[in-house]
Amino acid sequence: QGDWSSDVCSSDFEAMWTDLLAEHGGPMLFGDFGIADAYFAPVCSRIRTYALPVSPTVAAYVDRVHQLPAMQAWIGQALAEHDFIAFDEPYRSGP
Repeated sequence: QGDWSSDVCSSDFEAMWTDLLAEHGGPMLFGDFGIADAYFAPVCSRIRTYALPVSPTVAAYVDRVHQLPAMQAWIGQALAEHDFIAFDEPYRSGP
């Protein structure tokens, strides 16, 4: 069994993002912000939350995604959320 964190951000995953950033000149995967960046925003969040080891190029992309106003709003709203719904969070015993 290998290191879980290295499986999540495999070299293939990093290579895809690195290649797209280089090919399209950044700052986002296909140049300007687009659907691919929105799709991968939750992945960027997991990379940052779990401090997964990524290359400097990918780390810079993750930082740029986190600086987007929509991402800031999403994070802010998530942090402000205090509702407890037992069905959605069976691992918690209460608020």
